[in-house]
Amino acid sequence: MSSRRSTKKTEAGSNVVALPVKAAMAAKPSAETTVEELPPRRPRGRPRHGDPVARDLARDEEILQIAAEVIWKKGFAGAKLDDIAAAAGIVKGSLYHYFESKEEIYDRLIKNVRGTLDFDAEVKPDTPAAERLAHLVRTRLALTVEYPVEVALLVRELVHLKGPAGDWAREDPKKYFNAVRQIILQGQKEGTFRPVDIDVVASTIFGIFAHLPYWYRKGGRISPDSLVDEMSEYIIAGVLKDPGKARKLIADVKRRSADEKL
Repeated sequence: MSSRRSTKKTEAGSNVVALPVKAAMAAKPSAETTVEELPPRRPRGRPRHGDPVARDLARDEEILQIAAEVIWKKGFAGAKLDDIAAAAGIVKGSLYHYFESKEEIYDRLIKNVRGTLDFDAEVKPDTPAAERLAHLVRTRLALTVEYPVEVALLVRELVHLKGPAGDWAREDPKKYFNAVRQIILQGQKEGTFRPVDIDVVASTIFGIFAHLPYWYRKGGRISPDSLVDEMSEYIIAGVLKDPGKARKLIADVKRRSADEKL
């Protein structure tokens, strides 16, 4: 049986002959010969059917972020390894290649957040109050937009756990709350902060911290850095005697923080 030849349009609009696959493989290509492309080779391994999260991450970190979303939606008690595997587009057995249990996944999520915290570096004890508060506020907001689901899980789930991790989740906010109160008092003594009620302002700031991970998710219309800048300026302007200095203060703190990381 003779093979049928077909024609296809080129971008220039001319017709070229598409040789049958076997003939194309045997023929020597030349400037005048156009051959039909072979079908793409099927990739090795099981395909991923889950929603893409961040393909630039290592696979275990990618699965970790997927797991965080699953645990956030279903709760730690309600989330199963089968749910996490399905969301990641793999079978449950493959999940064990990365994590041995749901508890290990949760432990990694906690460590991702705790590993970025440095209380002394955030509160900057030997610094003017305005810079201290700007740095602490910006650092906390930046952490939340980097790990929104993980921070939300800490706020909602971890505080109810028993043991060292739960103790930390309950005590850490108190430590920062007292630090914010002390910084506001310092700023009032230095004359840079308005004579506001310290507890009201500290509670308001922490309310912003606590609520942000409930509504913020990456990939929205505002970039993470712009969001941190805008919210930081809003908070700092609320306590400064001269609110107009808030934007420059935030920019200076942002620049110094970047220099310290170099």
